[in-house]
Amino acid sequence: MYSISIKKILVPTDLSETAEYALAYAKELAAKFNAKLYVLYCVTDLQSAIGYVPGLSLDQITSSMTKEAEKQIEHLRNKYKLNENVETSIETGDAAKKIAEFTDENDIDLIVMGAHGKSGVERFMFGSVTEKVLRLSKKPVLAVKK
Repeated sequence: MYSISIKKILVPTDLSETAEYALAYAKELAAKFNAKLYVLYCVTDLQSAIGYVPGLSLDQITSSMTKEAEKQIEHLRNKYKLNENVETSIETGDAAKKIAEFTDENDIDLIVMGAHGKSGVERFMFGSVTEKVLRLSKKPVLAVKK
């Protein structure tokens, strides 16, 4: 017989409607299990994503993106009435890798994330963060479709 304990739930967000739905879903699960909820947003590391671009300060762009993410996370906190038991974090780098690292570092029991349902060429070319997290994570991943 297996004993399942869910005390920490991670919700990675890309601030999309699907991610918000996953957050609402995770909030309900957290209430049922009396679990702590973590919300993580990953800002793409532009230097590694696109390399050097003349005339642009990638640090400034990343900083601007982080500030905007902070505003959006605060908006989510207010919209979903996320209390002090919800920890929010913003990381910079590859989203799937950062999610897996965050899960390990914080001893997360369950990851709840949106699945956008990409298919065809788009899925082949870019893959899916959810799919990558499924491969990288040692913990269960609940993919929520809207």
